[in-house]
Amino acid sequence: MRIWLVLAAACVLAGGCVTVDAPVQQATFENVRLLQATDIPQIALGAFELAPGLPPQMDKTISMRAGSLKAPGTGSFSSYLRQTFETELTAAGKLSPEGTAVLSGQLTRSEVKTSPAGEGHLAARFRVTRGGKVMFDKELAVTESWKFDFIGAIAIPEAMNRYTALYPKLVTALFNDAEFRQALRAP
Repeated sequence: MRIWLVLAAACVLAGGCVTVDAPVQQATFENVRLLQATDIPQIALGAFELAPGLPPQMDKTISMRAGSLKAPGTGSFSSYLRQTFETELTAAGKLSPEGTAVLSGQLTRSEVKTSPAGEGHLAARFRVTRGGKVMFDKELAVTESWKFDFIGAIAIPEAMNRYTALYPKLVTALFNDAEFRQALRAP
């Protein structure tokens, strides 16, 4: 169990609300293998931001019953998504500032529901440009459902863990998308 989950549970048991920074994402075996097994070229990362028109608070904090998860440091969940891509691409040897394909994104949905069951949602609009020309522009979403425990000391850390697991899951969804892979291969 991650140390931050233990700390969050301890704080909840101590009697109140807790706000925890999202953990630093680690590269996942599935994504590294996916990136290495396909003909995905070197990729540069562009800007990742909150989609226009959405409330700025959505990019900063996720509430979960008596607890909340905030974007790491002074960042945002959109930059957290970028960091997840950076981690996965670096581990697979596919991140390059000189890459001709530039991946950028806009966070379009980020939420956790805790009643009557646990449910997390994460979505982003991704864009691939090459030489300033848009080669790919598509929104992708991932969800996760789980049995939500009545006991807050169990439920809140579980919700935080399930929510942060959506980030590498969204990376997987993008790199498995046939249109995305085609856009990366296009001259």
